[in-house]
Amino acid sequence: MATHDLFFYGTLVHPKILARVTGHSGANLTTCEALLPNHTRHHVIGEDYPAVVSLSLGRAIIGRELTAEDSRVQGSLVRGLTDQDIAYLDEFEGDEYVRTQVQVVPSLDPSVTPVHAETYIWIAPASRLTPSLWNFQDFLQQSAHRWVGETGKSNEYYGEVDRRRAMGGHITPKETEGHEYEQFGTAIGKKWWNFQEGYLNLNHGSYGVAPRPVIDSFRAYQDESNSNPDRFMRMTYTPELFRLRGRLSELVNCDTSDIVMVANVTSGVNTVLRSLTTQWQKGDKLLYFSTTIYNACSASLQWIVDSHPHLSLSLLPVPVTYPLSHASLISILKSTISTANKEGGGKIRLALFDAISSNPGVVVPWREIVSVCQKEGILSLVDAAHEIGQMPVDLRTSKPDFWVSNCHKWLMCHRGAAVLYVDKKHQPLIHSIPTGHYYRTSPMTPQDFQNEFDWNGTIDCSAFLSVHAVLDFRRNICGGEERITKYCHQLAVEGGEVVAKGLGTEVMQNQDLEKDGDLIANMVNVRLPLNDSTDSSLTDSEHHALLIKKLTWIHQQQLVDGLTYVPAFIHNKKPWIRLSAQVYNGLSEFEAIVPLLKGLCERVNKGDWEEKDPEEVAKEEGVDLVKE
Repeated sequence: MATHDLFFYGTLVHPKILARVTGHSGANLTTCEALLPNHTRHHVIGEDYPAVVSLSLGRAIIGRELTAEDSRVQGSLVRGLTDQDIAYLDEFEGDEYVRTQVQVVPSLDPSVTPVHAETYIWIAPASRLTPSLWNFQDFLQQSAHRWVGETGKSNEYYGEVDRRRAMGGHITPKETEGHEYEQFGTAIGKKWWNFQEGYLNLNHGSYGVAPRPVIDSFRAYQDESNSNPDRFMRMTYTPELFRLRGRLSELVNCDTSDIVMVANVTSGVNTVLRSLTTQWQKGDKLLYFSTTIYNACSASLQWIVDSHPHLSLSLLPVPVTYPLSHASLISILKSTISTANKEGGGKIRLALFDAISSNPGVVVPWREIVSVCQKEGILSLVDAAHEIGQMPVDLRTSKPDFWVSNCHKWLMCHRGAAVLYVDKKHQPLIHSIPTGHYYRTSPMTPQDFQNEFDWNGTIDCSAFLSVHAVLDFRRNICGGEERITKYCHQLAVEGGEVVAKGLGTEVMQNQDLEKDGDLIANMVNVRLPLNDSTDSSLTDSEHHALLIKKLTWIHQQQLVDGLTYVPAFIHNKKPWIRLSAQVYNGLSEFEAIVPLLKGLCERVNKGDWEEKDPEEVAKEEGVDLVKE
């Protein structure tokens, strides 16, 4: 029978308390003193017991740099616990903690090689923790009698132990639920982010931005890897990456063996496309939504076509314009597939499409697209760059063939990190870019698939591992995914209306949300009030080029002259901006940007943009107008 190894750091270090919880003396258990690195142990307000959190969160709670001793937790490593023991312990720890895998040093000497174990990490609001560090000896002297009775007396009543067990796992006090997490808005931005003074960020969607504890965690991993590279690369990195995949697989609901980490979505898309070319035949087609696809993805598709002339591959565009109902998009897709099949030639092998498109930033019914692809025998590759952290993901239910999402955008980890999902049946075909030490030919096991991506050349893996810190931050400081999503979506809707009203234009949205689908997640698109050209002789392409010059001037003015930036783009021959709503934003910031945008548009309509070629100005100022 399999057994469990657990690290205890609080009341359960006391053998009598552990015995009371498990219901046996522990004769079958082995115990040794141990250390839990890169964590801190805090007092829980109003309680005798402690909470352990990640080092990055502990630094934020304490508000200072920590010594090496403060950055590790002393406790005991108990080996040989049964499944029944674990069930009792989970109930005892309750909903304030989650049991998770960690690396523990089985000695009080921190230089000893760490081993795998589990421990209970605090997941209740961080505001219930004090900056002071909890000490087991103080607990023995001041509070242990409430848990095991008076020392030396026979009336051991285990009052606190039995009280917690009677709660059935529901430990969090009801009066603290729902209001101890940080209040969202500009105040949380000043407290937890390193924004430049006066900077107004309504463009989270382009690059994301990590909160301070995540940046601290990123740098701590860099420091650790540089202090002892061999130990970090050979012993710390892989177990931490494995634990990270476990946490991410819970977030997107898939098997841990189905996901790997890549630098960004562009890398993930190229990894899939380049791996699949061995499966395609002459004349095959690759489908994509041509008017909304991200430029790097369309370029990647074109490269596949250009670099495989012997296959005579072709691209099958599906043009769509918004606002557009979800049902209409699916109808257009089905019609395009039907027409292509009737025309004959090669088979449609793969469809590349967004979960949430970039420009315009609209929600795409990608699960329904996957269903259409499955019925037609077309592989689905989902560019979900904007999805994780912005909308719930359930890969077991949606079942795409491939799905890739940036963790550094809406999840808010450090740049650059993305998670790539590959359905098990395709894993033997997918190989990392670049090819690394662990390349294997078929047949492959899931472990072979993950090994290829775990180590395919030396990189700074700190961004990947910083995802641990952001998951802690979102849970302990922000109150979890549902609370974050609800706030950001509501702010995007309300903020978009404020900006559209101020500009005298419109929001890109369907009229009947229940029938046609909601286009807004945490990004909202608002039309700019730019005058149409009065020159009727202009062709569509000339009109487009003229509008590009005007928007280029607006881009340049924002970047050079101000402390804010929102991307402007053309969709369906009209100029739009995309605004992002994040937890550090408030409605007042959407109100504040209206005068700036209004002023820029008025200057464009007066012809200020013609004073000097905007592309030349941008070049002189060193402004890159392409990167999204």
